[in-house]
Amino acid sequence: MATETILLVDDDPFIRQLCRDILESAGYKTVILADGSNLHATVAAAAPSLILLDIMMPGIDGLTLCRQLRTGLRPFRGPIIVFSAKHYRADKQLAIEVGANAFLEKPFGPDRLLSLVRDFLARKISVRFWGVRGSIATASRDTVGYGGNTPCVEVRVSGVDDIFIWDGGTGLRELGRSLRLLGGNIKGYLCFSHFHWDHIQGLPFFEPAYIAGNDFTLVGPAQPTADLLQILSGQMASVYFPVGLEQFGAALSFQEIGEGIVTLGGVHFDTLSSLHPGRALIYRLSHGDKRVIYATDNELPKDWKTTGGAAAHELDRFLRFFQGADLLIHDAQYTPEELERKRGWGHSSWLDALDIAIAAGIKNVQFFHHDPDHSDNFLDEIRESAQQRVAASGGTITCGVAREGDLLVI
Repeated sequence: MATETILLVDDDPFIRQLCRDILESAGYKTVILADGSNLHATVAAAAPSLILLDIMMPGIDGLTLCRQLRTGLRPFRGPIIVFSAKHYRADKQLAIEVGANAFLEKPFGPDRLLSLVRDFLARKISVRFWGVRGSIATASRDTVGYGGNTPCVEVRVSGVDDIFIWDGGTGLRELGRSLRLLGGNIKGYLCFSHFHWDHIQGLPFFEPAYIAGNDFTLVGPAQPTADLLQILSGQMASVYFPVGLEQFGAALSFQEIGEGIVTLGGVHFDTLSSLHPGRALIYRLSHGDKRVIYATDNELPKDWKTTGGAAAHELDRFLRFFQGADLLIHDAQYTPEELERKRGWGHSSWLDALDIAIAAGIKNVQFFHHDPDHSDNFLDEIRESAQQRVAASGGTITCGVAREGDLLVI
């Protein structure tokens, strides 16, 4: 395995030597700069796996350098750790906002620095399913195996304290109970694909949202008729629910996004519009060279497997966005026969989900948003059919049917 290169930018010669000694004794190659004047050329030449930036430097400060690294023509996608001797909460928040993955306070010891560096360079993304059902929650003995809660996926990124949550269906309640048992303050991002009921109904039952000291940013696609606060508080109006959103004890903020690039908690996301009634987004999370895609509620266009035609543009944008991802979580609510009766409802068949994953060179595809009428036995049959199709094609893709409680580490 090649030695990983770490780039350090700091005007303090003592810190430069200390970090060099710590990192090189642990087997890393280091490149050292006293200021940021030659940073971009050095990044291009050295191709570092991780960058350490001091905030306070003559000339260009570390926060400006971090922003430039993230927004340049060739943005740096690896981890950036910003450190400072001034323990200002505002500096830490600003560092995250401009694209840093972590904030390290001086003075720090060798163990703290190495632990943080190793966590980031491990580049692990952990994905746990808390709700995998589509349309409406189910509660019967026929669905207990795969689970009956509607969409909620927990994502953890190595080296990052923040939690990332895709969608707030009824599975969010179970995730909240799990977080409460862990204790401590929680900071994270709840990222909605869209705001149909099955993706938001867990929010009123999310226990950590009622606890002071917790901090959540609610993220979702901008809508033409209402903002995020209006949408999410609407389902908790007194006519529908006895407790209003204003009774949440956690600090809440709201962030509307569209297609493009967004950095949340120092983690890089790309978003793409899905094919679903209303405005809905697909999320792609990148960490180092690892990519995980959440593509629920997406109806692949009719006849997309044929050459040319109206589906060609849609096919091209999905293939480019999905290309080579380590994990694709994709809507697979219907069988091919069911899909023909429900065209335009905004969901795909398991066959289409599998075939586009194969076409895009995906390493692992997980079928998601299961139809409420599909029993455990029925989903077992879908999984077997999909695996037989992969085997017959000679492919190497891993194909599964998402199940509540499943944990995937990428």
